[in-house]
Amino acid sequence: MPGQTSNNQGDEPSPATSPAANGVAATPDQVRPGERRSRLRMWRVLRWSAGLLACGVILVVFHAPMLAAAARAWMVNPPPAKADAIVLLGGDPNSRAFEAARLYHDGWAPMILVMSPKLRATDNLGVTIPQAELARRILLSNSVPAAAIQVRGADLTSTFAEVLTARAWLKESGGHSLLIPTGPFHSRRVRWVFRKSLGDSAQVTVTTIHPEVCEDWWRHEESLIDFQNELVKFAYYLLKY
Repeated sequence: MPGQTSNNQGDEPSPATSPAANGVAATPDQVRPGERRSRLRMWRVLRWSAGLLACGVILVVFHAPMLAAAARAWMVNPPPAKADAIVLLGGDPNSRAFEAARLYHDGWAPMILVMSPKLRATDNLGVTIPQAELARRILLSNSVPAAAIQVRGADLTSTFAEVLTARAWLKESGGHSLLIPTGPFHSRRVRWVFRKSLGDSAQVTVTTIHPEVCEDWWRHEESLIDFQNELVKFAYYLLKY
C-alpha cells in the first residue's frame, strides 16, 4: 500500500534476527555448502591423523616382536636331512665352512661340495686367499678328510651359477639329494632357486646358520643390509628365473 515500507527485501534474515546473531547454532540446512565441505575435510584429516597416530603407537610399542616375527617367517630352517652331499656356497666361508664341517661330522652327508666363486683382484695378486681355498682349509682344519671335499666350478658369480654346478655334480655322481647351510635371509632364495632348477630330480634341504640373528636384525647394520638385499635379490630371481 502507498506510504508503507515493504519488509520483503529478500529471503535472508536480517543481522538482528539471524541465528548466529542471536547466539543460536545454525542447523545443517542453514550451513552453507562451502562450510559443509570444509567441515568434512577437517573430519577426514582428523580421522587420518588419529589412524596414523595409532599406527605409530603400535609400531613403537610392538616393533621388536613384529620385526623379529617377519624375519622368522622369511627364514627357512627345517631340520637337516640325510643327503648325498653338503653344498658349501660361495661367500662367508667363516660361518658356512664351519657349519658344513659340523654337518659332515654329524653324519648328514659323506661329501662336501665347495663352490668356487670368481677370484677377486687381491686373489690374483696373491694378497688374499681365494674363498674356495679358504673354505677348503677351514674344512681340513676341522678334521674333514681331503677325500670328502670337492671344489666345484670356476668363477661362479651368482647363486644360480652354483645351482648349475651342483646339478652337474648330481648328474655325474648319480646323487639325488643336497643339504645346503646358509644365512637366515639368504635361505629362502637358495631353497627357491635350487628346487625350481632341479625339480623332482633331487631333494633339496636348506638349513639356517645362526637363526638367532632374526631376533634383533634391525639393530645391526650388517644384518639390516643383508635382509634388504635379499628382498631385492629374491624379487629379481622371481622375475628372471
